[in-house]
Amino acid sequence: MAIQTVYYRQKIEGTGWRYRRLSVGRRPEAAKNGPYFIRVRNSAGKYQWVKHDSEYAAAKAAKAAPVARQAQELGLTVDDLTNQANTIRISIKTAVENYLQDRRFGRPRSIAAYDNAFDQLKENLPRGVRFIDQLATSRALNSYVEFLRERDYSNKTISIRMGFVFSLLKANGVEKSSKLIKLPKVQRTRTKAYNPDELVKLFAEMTPEEYLRYLFFVRTGCREQEVQYATWKDLDLKNLRFTVSGEGKSDVGFLPKNHEERHVPLTTELGSLLADHKKHAMSDRWVFTNVDGKPEGHFLRKFKAIAKRAGLNCGQCKVVIREGRYDNRREVEVTCETRPVCEEHYLHRLRKTAATNWLRSGFDLMKIKNWLGHKSLEVTQIYLDAEMHDPEEQRKLDAAGRF
Repeated sequence: MAIQTVYYRQKIEGTGWRYRRLSVGRRPEAAKNGPYFIRVRNSAGKYQWVKHDSEYAAAKAAKAAPVARQAQELGLTVDDLTNQANTIRISIKTAVENYLQDRRFGRPRSIAAYDNAFDQLKENLPRGVRFIDQLATSRALNSYVEFLRERDYSNKTISIRMGFVFSLLKANGVEKSSKLIKLPKVQRTRTKAYNPDELVKLFAEMTPEEYLRYLFFVRTGCREQEVQYATWKDLDLKNLRFTVSGEGKSDVGFLPKNHEERHVPLTTELGSLLADHKKHAMSDRWVFTNVDGKPEGHFLRKFKAIAKRAGLNCGQCKVVIREGRYDNRREVEVTCETRPVCEEHYLHRLRKTAATNWLRSGFDLMKIKNWLGHKSLEVTQIYLDAEMHDPEEQRKLDAAGRF
């Protein structure tokens, strides 16, 4: 790696200060007395001039600058980099870059989540922890957990963030790193399907446009982004089939979960409504759009508003939201008794409702697994476990409970 050049500064009449390379031999007066400068890149990647009082100090700094820059790029100190004992060690920064490079073709939202989590991790490492083997210790891992706790992250979020860290360590040959620490317990709550009475109330409050959008959710069991980026090309209205696919959607960064294309059947009612909608659709590409003709991005917010109109809010939820515009924005606590913020209503309940209705209608688990896009039948069984209780079982339970 080339040694940095030493410069001196000279004031030129009419143009201001100019930096000149310090050369061997006869020198102008400005080059004899200093100060002297070297040009280095800072942590933001921008060049800046660093001043030194003597030529010797500048030359010494210039010689060390490439090493310092390399150390900075690796997230290390100069001593770390020049220590022979560290030759085969991998810096955490390098490990993260390699990890993300291996997953660069993954789903954009997943990559963004990894980026965010690892940026936070690198910025809040315990003092002296710079190599991946140093991260694989109970001290370092517990330190990061405590950092997350102090910032009031929920147990679920802490568990997810630490899962990213364990995955990073596993990719670097550290197996079972989760055994090194004890994570806070996360209560598993099952998604609850809507019952027929609730569905009637919800859909009674919808406009024709809303009716079609949320009927699509509850009849196909699709995830939010799968509906958001549904195109007319994905729909076979003749054979009543919707294909969940990422083909031709690289501009919006959409890929199906598990990167697997799948087919979902449409009901006759849904197919008919979609055919009518296509005749006056705002976009010849996207099925569901906002007023600008772009993919709708507010399904959840609008769904919560519908639940509020239908009188289905629980009235107990308290949520902090930001109100106002520009400089007047402020945080206020509101309740779902008066605002459409009820945590009982979310889009995944419509997906669970679709799966539950399929199961009750007699479709086998393998079909439901394929329609939902689950990776394994075990996931589908867990997903529908709570729905296996039927009226006949209830009758038997009541009989068994009589004195």
